[in-house]
Order: sequence, then structure tokens, then C-alpha cells
Amino acid sequence: MEQIQRSTKKNTSKEILWYSLLFLITMASIYGYFMVSGTSFIWESDGFTQHYLLFKDYVGMWQEFIQHPSGGFQNWDWTIGLGADVISSYGYYVVGDPFVYLGLLFPQSMMEFAFHFLIVLRIYCIGLAFMFYARKMNVSGAGLLVGTFVYTFSHYVTLNATRHPFFLMPMIFFPLLCLGVEKILRKESALLFAAVVCVSATSNFYFFYKLTVLIFIYAIFRYFELGIPLKKIWKYFWKALSHYLIGVCMSAVVLFPVIWGFLQSSREPGTFASGMTVYPLQYYVNLLANIFISESYLWTVLGFAGIVMLVIPLFFVRRKVFGAIPYMMVLFLVMLLFPAFGSVMNGLSGPYNRWTFVIPLLLGIAVARLYQYRFDWNKKDRLAMFVGWLFFGGIALGQQILSDFSWARTVPVIAAFLVWALLELTARRKEKGKLTNGWEKVVSAVIFLSVIGNVIFNAQEYYYPMGQNKVAALLPYGTANDQYEQVFDEIEKEIPPVSKDDIFRIGLTAKDNHIRNDMVYLERMGMNSYLSITNGSVAQFARQLELGSFQLIQPVRNGMDDRRIANHMLGVRYIVTEVSNEKYLPYGYEVISRSEGENAHLIAETDQSYPFAYANSVVMDNEEFEKLNPVEKEEFLSIGFTAAADEADINQLDPFDSSLSTKEIAHTVRSEDENKLTIENDQVLVQDSDGKLLIELEDVKDIQQSEVYVHLKGMDFEPNPSKTYHRVNTGFNTKVAFNGRTKTIHQSDKQSFSSYIHRKKMLFNLGYQAESESNTITVQFEKPGAYDLEDITIYALPVDEESYNEKVAEKSAHQLDVTTFENESIEGTITQEEDAVLVTSIPYSVGWSAEVNGEEVETIKVNYGFIGIPLKAGTSQVAFSYETPFLKIGFIITLIGIGLFTVEYVRHKKKSGKKGV
Repeated sequence: MEQIQRSTKKNTSKEILWYSLLFLITMASIYGYFMVSGTSFIWESDGFTQHYLLFKDYVGMWQEFIQHPSGGFQNWDWTIGLGADVISSYGYYVVGDPFVYLGLLFPQSMMEFAFHFLIVLRIYCIGLAFMFYARKMNVSGAGLLVGTFVYTFSHYVTLNATRHPFFLMPMIFFPLLCLGVEKILRKESALLFAAVVCVSATSNFYFFYKLTVLIFIYAIFRYFELGIPLKKIWKYFWKALSHYLIGVCMSAVVLFPVIWGFLQSSREPGTFASGMTVYPLQYYVNLLANIFISESYLWTVLGFAGIVMLVIPLFFVRRKVFGAIPYMMVLFLVMLLFPAFGSVMNGLSGPYNRWTFVIPLLLGIAVARLYQYRFDWNKKDRLAMFVGWLFFGGIALGQQILSDFSWARTVPVIAAFLVWALLELTARRKEKGKLTNGWEKVVSAVIFLSVIGNVIFNAQEYYYPMGQNKVAALLPYGTANDQYEQVFDEIEKEIPPVSKDDIFRIGLTAKDNHIRNDMVYLERMGMNSYLSITNGSVAQFARQLELGSFQLIQPVRNGMDDRRIANHMLGVRYIVTEVSNEKYLPYGYEVISRSEGENAHLIAETDQSYPFAYANSVVMDNEEFEKLNPVEKEEFLSIGFTAAADEADINQLDPFDSSLSTKEIAHTVRSEDENKLTIENDQVLVQDSDGKLLIELEDVKDIQQSEVYVHLKGMDFEPNPSKTYHRVNTGFNTKVAFNGRTKTIHQSDKQSFSSYIHRKKMLFNLGYQAESESNTITVQFEKPGAYDLEDITIYALPVDEESYNEKVAEKSAHQLDVTTFENESIEGTITQEEDAVLVTSIPYSVGWSAEVNGEEVETIKVNYGFIGIPLKAGTSQVAFSYETPFLKIGFIITLIGIGLFTVEYVRHKKKSGKKGV
């Protein structure tokens, strides 16, 4: 027995050595062009704005903590949006990823290299994880290597290496979870299963959910395949469940805070499966056409080596060879056909099929077995392979006929035919007694190399200019840090740093769509963030004001849509933007500095921004507030604050009983050109995207010295039907222009599931109008089709400089005198003559606690998105402190989980008489 174990270990080491060598060759063949062309793995979209930036920032936080541990680890960061929890904000990307912590081995000057190195390391570990699992499934030798490369270089990996690197992690975890299940079903230790559950739950809760569902499916199929009596199922189920729970407990220190962040985030589940019972026809066409090419649709990512064409028909004629794989493949095919399954796998939200990383695992094992038995397939088997080749080759040929010729569809077909031809020729030589060892070795090598060559070509076709040219969407290597540094042409360095004596935020204009998480890098207090998990309370505030730039994961994207009062209440003293955007500055912001050159920017300043925290006794309950139009809401926030009526601490305050100055402006609406756009009842029919809707004001004097808004209500869009099987994108832009200002609001496509919201209303801020001569506002819809439009309202908010300055002065007179301002601690003193509420611009979170004069007080939510605390008349010593919700209890449960794991380890060690797992 010991000799067999030593032999197995020796073979495993040899296979890993061969894998490592071939991996380096394959990676060099695929990504060598990146080095020659100086291209990075950083995607110019999310890669630049999220993945690399957050990796660099998070590793920097840990390096700072290691160097200065007495200061504690930073749990709240004022540079993330309006301020946010670090663990919940970054948990989706970096907090639990074990590879991220290897970045601590590199200095900050090498973070970009570390980012790339760790992506390559992840891909390498994907192959290793497959090999360990496949060995358990009795796959070895060259067959093991073939299957490994089919799995490791499937399109799911190629796509996410440069698109979403952390999406690679489930391809490491799932084979190891399967290995853990195999050990349980074979009455071996369940500790590996518990450990992998822990790491995967810590790494990313979103994929952990998918992994949980998938591993349950896998376990059920394997249980019955192994022929274990049904009466014993509860014994195995309990063993798996108990160790699953141990793994979850060990991950709790990260998992619990991240789940809390998700539950209070701005994301919305929406309609189950987005209201679809079936996918659009285009999806099904692409599902069949994309099996062997590097393309995807609705995150159904396939893209395999051509040899898979020969494996699939064998599922029908040699089911016993492949065990449960054919049955699981049938189930997964059914799941791909209906949106309901996609929705379930996506957390009951939009039906994205991001779970398709499981399919390469099954096909990798199947290809490995095809190769292992390459000289044993009978005539019927080979005929089935040929039929499979004809079927998929016919699909590829049909695609070639219907569209331009593509090597991407041709090469997998050629590679598959080469494999089949060699197997057929070898079988005939075997029948004639002419099969030699030399021939077998040559055939084996050619088949092996054809598979590796196929996966290399697939990746090259995806990346290279001769194919889809995805490298064009990647940043040049070594430029990311410079781009962060130069985003404002470094003019922001002229703005003084925030201190306890001078707390403010830096804002943007509505035209600064390209600014995402840049304030994190610049270490400045700003407003916008672009993260998958964003504070849901901030989103509530943005929705109340109907910000035109609002998105689910970017509630205050590119500032506050140039809304003057909204910027002031959030403490935006400075706005930095490109010089060309000067006309979009809110009223009262004066330019104080300009840079020169191609990337010229300016700084504008106001003296009307509100203090960080101030006492206010004028209140309106939320129900009354929601009856106001969005412009009136903003106007009221310059006077008082809003809160829920059931807050007992506000019942004794002064209810708002004054009038607001916002007024509606009389106007008429007509089409500029009836041939391009027509108006019928409550519908606008657009025949040409150049068509314009003209809103003509009856008296232009009504809007002078006022801020002007256009409010479109009751909106919906039905695009003109497609003349092909391709679906029509239901997203569109609406553009409103007046006096040199143009504002655009985007309605996302219904199939942009993660970010889709239906904008029944659109509010366009056209800025301050001094002495306007024009009386015509133009509205332009981007796409031809039918637009429901129930009502158009024009609002004017008069600007009374003297009255407004009095309101600002009153807030300044009642502001909190801040003595401490840190990431997780704010202290100060305030004196007021009557009971009031301290209104702050701290984003609301249950993690913030407050004390007044040494006694803990309960915080309340004011203005829908921020923290307030009740104050009694007199002088108050106020202290705020922050602690990540569920971090402490998560830490305690993690310790309990580690204890339970240790007990199980000792128990197993005693039972088996062996060391280790």
C-alpha cells in the first residue's frame, strides 16, 4: 500500500511539473503579445475604475496597519463616495480574496506588477484545483493534462482574466468543493470541504451562493451514481451540512459584515427573472453558436476546444463511462434555457448565467476520459463522434454562410476533425494488426498538441487585432497610476486638505461621467463612487431628489446633477471639472483657478456650503415631504430637514408651515418636424432620432433669475421591432437643451439586469437663467420608437441671494464646533437655545453610534440618507464613533468555527491514526 501511495505521489508530482511547463508555454503564446505591445490586463472600464484601484488601495490599508498597528485597521473611509464602510464596500472585490493578501509582499511602487502576477497565479491555480479533483475521479497521465487545459483555458477564464479577475475564484473553489464532497461520499475526512467552504464564503458571498447551489446539485448526482443506499442519505447529508456550517462559521468575520452591506445596499431585486418566461430568440441562437468560440450573451460563457464536439455525442452512447456527467449536463442545459433558473442562480434578480463556470469542469473531465480511452473507442463510438462533428460543424458552416468568414468558427472544427481522423485511422490500423507503440505516441502527441493549440487560438482570437481585438479595451501597462494622478490635471492639489477645522467635500459637474472612484486614489473627500455595494440610504436621498444621473450602484454619480442646494447641504465647497464644463457650475460657484493645456481643469468655490453638522429645529415628516415635487424638496432642505413621523425625538420640534417659492411655468409643446416626430395624446412617436420636441415658454420673464427644471413624467419606451432575430436594445438617452446647456438622462436596457431601473420620471436641471432671451427648450429622444409621456412640467426656483445667505448664516451659527475628525471618530461641541436635531452629512449606517454629554443616544435617519441626533437646549458635547456592523459577532463566530474545525481535526486524526487531513 505504501509503495502504491509513493507511486501515486510521484506521478502527481510529474503531472504537476508537466502542467507547469506547458502552462508557461501556453500563457506565453496567449499573452506574449501583451508584453510585446505593452498592454496590461487592466480593462479601461471596471478594471481601471474598480479592480486595480481597489486592490491597490486595500493592500495599502493593510501595509499601513502593519507598519502602525496601534492605529487599528480602517473600517470607515471618507474618500469612498460620501463616506462608506470599507469591508462592505470592498467585500465584493478584495477583502476575502486570499490572493490579494499576497500583494503585501510587494511595495506600493510594484502594485501594478503584483496585480498582474496574481491574475496569472489565479489561472495557474485553476488548473491545479482541477488536477487534484480529476485525480480523485481516476483521471491521470496525459488525459489529466488534456482535461486540465480544456478547463483552465475555457473562455470563462480568458474573458475574466482581463474583465473581472475575481470572477476566476469560483473556478478554483468548485473543483475543490467537489473533491471535498467526494471525500465525504467515500467516508473520508470532511475537513477539506469545510476549509474550502470557509475560503469561498470569505472570498465572495455572491459566488459563494452559486457555489452552494451547484455543489448541492453535484452531491446529489454523485450520491446516486456511487450507488449508496437511499436510507443512508441523511447520514451523509448531516456530515456535509455540519462541515458546511463549520466553514461558514469560520468565514463569519468577513461574511457577516459583507452580507449586512449587501442587505442595506442600493441594489434592488426587481421582478423575478425580469418578468421573462423565455429568453429572446437571439439568446438561443447565440447559445448554440457560441459553444466553441470566445463570445458570450447574458453571461452564458462557453467557448471550448473543438474536441468537445466529439465528447458530447459520447454522452448518449457511453453513459457509463462518464457517470453522472451526462445527466448533470442535461440539467444545466435545461437551466440555460429558461430565465427562471438564471434568476434563481443570480440571487433572484436578473437572469444572468454567471454560474456557467461549472460546465468547463464537467467537460474537462469528459475530455480527459475521451483521451484516456483514445485507442479503445469502438466503431459505434467513433460514428457518434463523427455525427457530433457534423452537427456542430454544420452550425459553424451555417454561421459562415450567414455572416462573414471567421477563423474563430473554423479552427475548432478543423481541430475536432483532426482528432477524430486520427482516432479513426488508429482504430483501422489496430484492426489490421499494424498498430505500433511509435504510432500511438505520435497520435497521442498530435491530439494533445491540437487541444492546446486550439485553446491558444481561441484566446488569441479573442484578444488579438486579427480577431475581436479586446486588447484595444485594455490600458497600456504602467499607465494606470499616472491616469489616476492626472485625472484632474493635478489642479486639486491647490485645494487645502480637510481638517477638523475645515471639513468639506469636492464635487463634480454632471458632465464628469468618467470620474468613478478616483477620490479614493487622491485621498480626498468627494461624493461619487462606483461600487457593486453602495449605501442604500444615500440612494434613497438621491431618489427623492430624482437625480438624473442616479444609478443603482452609483446613486450620486458625477455629483448632484449641478443642483445648487443639494451640493451645499453635502458640504461641497469646491467643484473640480474640465474647463469646457464651466457653464454647468451651479449658481454661486466662482472659478478660482484654472490649469492650462490639453487636460485643462478648473476649481470653483462657494461660500454657501453648509457645515458638516448643524442644529436645526424645522422638520417635515417624510409623508409630507414625498408630496412635494423634486425641486420643492431640494428647496425645503435649505430650510429644514425631513424624518420619519414616528421618531419620538422630533415630535416637539417646529413643523414646517411656510410656503415654498418653486413655481410651475406655463408652456406649450409641439414637434419641430412632423416627418421626424409626432405627438399623439400621451405618446411621442419618433421616426427619426433627429426629431425634436419643442417646449415653448409663454413668458420668458417667468424664469429669469431662477433655476430651471424640465420634468418628464409617465415615461415608457417601446422600440421599433427588429427585422432579424436580434433583439432591440430598450435602453435610450433623452436629451434636453436650453441656452447652451445640454443635459442627458439614460434609461438602461431591460437586460442590463444588475443596473436596470425603470425611469418613469426624468428631471433635467438646466441651471440658473439670468436674463434669458430664448423661450424654447428642446427635447430629443435618441431612438426611433414610441415614447409614453403623460406630462411635461417646467419648474423655476427663484434665486434670492439675500434670503439664501441668511439661511446659510443661520446654519453656520448653529454648527458643530468639531474638535476631532477622523475616519471612525468625530467629536465636537454645540450650543443652541432650543431643542433641535443635529443634522449631519454622515451617510446613515447602524454602524455609527453617538453620545451626547457622555450618554449614548439613538441616531435617527434624516433627509432619507444621513445621520441626525436629538439635542436638548444648551451646550452639548457630541461624539460619534463607527464600528463595522456584525464585525465583532462575526469574529466571535469565526473563533467558534475554528474551534469546531480543530475538534473535528483532532477527532479525525485519532480515528484514522494519521497526521493531517
